[in-house]
Amino acid sequence: MKILHFKQFYKHYVFVEDGEGGRKKVLKNYIDVNVCIDMVCGDTRNELGSEE
Repeated sequence: MKILHFKQFYKHYVFVEDGEGGRKKVLKNYIDVNVCIDMVCGDTRNELGSEE
């Protein structure tokens, strides 16, 4: 479940593939940030390796 989404403004370089199989360096101005949680319901003690 996604609980938060925002853009962190930060100049950085990324490499993107061009049509010929090469890479091109591109300057980006932001990073997309997603904060998610994985909720589990029920008795999960056996699945997590816990002992009784």
